[in-house]
Amino acid sequence: MTQRRRPAPKRATSGFNLKQLPPRWLKLGTVVALVMVVLGGVLAGRTMLNNPKNLPISQIDVQGDLKFIKDEEMRKVIEKYTQTNLYLLDAEALEVDLETQPWVRSVTLRKSWPERLVVVVEEQRPLAFWGKERIMNQFGELFTAELPGATLPTLYSPEDKGREMAQRFITVNEWLRGLPLELSELTEDASGSWRMKLKGGPEVLIGTEEHERRIARFKVGFQRELASKLGNVRRIDLRYTNGFAVEWRQTPLGLRDSAGESRRS
Repeated sequence: MTQRRRPAPKRATSGFNLKQLPPRWLKLGTVVALVMVVLGGVLAGRTMLNNPKNLPISQIDVQGDLKFIKDEEMRKVIEKYTQTNLYLLDAEALEVDLETQPWVRSVTLRKSWPERLVVVVEEQRPLAFWGKERIMNQFGELFTAELPGATLPTLYSPEDKGREMAQRFITVNEWLRGLPLELSELTEDASGSWRMKLKGGPEVLIGTEEHERRIARFKVGFQRELASKLGNVRRIDLRYTNGFAVEWRQTPLGLRDSAGESRRS
């Protein structure tokens, strides 16, 4: 009598098998897992950096060709903002505060992680005094600062035309070339009338027009009569049609006060 075999019991199978997933799903799952790990790390890092006691700024490096700015004064301003870390540093407010300092033209901040702050300072470079209260830099910009004992020329116009006045100063010096004279002031009043002052000498009223022609006429008069007497001249007025007037401290014998005719512009 033949005995029937009983079928082997089926093994229980899991309801989920990774091998059964499409490859693109496996890749997607891997990417999602990595993203979650990265996000977790970022959040943990932010949590750490949001505490100003973690990784505090320990090194401040002030850079720049500084002649008028004192390092200790800069650091006093900077240290008000650096009792924290680079992440929490209010860089914009620090830049604004530093740029209000008299001799600072601009500031650039660089964060060198994890604990170093680099402060790059561009200092003002004075080119001339602007009137009695301000200074003009090499870009024709005006600023207010103390500069005692300096021997800079003085420029001024009521419209704050810094670059234009600087160019005029260069031009007038060119017109005076060949004379043993140094221009120390060049100003313009509200009517547009020019006035210059010679270093160690008198002021010269130039007027509103024919500036080059009038200075050429002054050069001729200087070479003929004034070269040896300039120290006795208080003022020279070039605002005449065919000459100029000289105001003496003490009128030398044999010299006229005025070399001009019809008056002036």
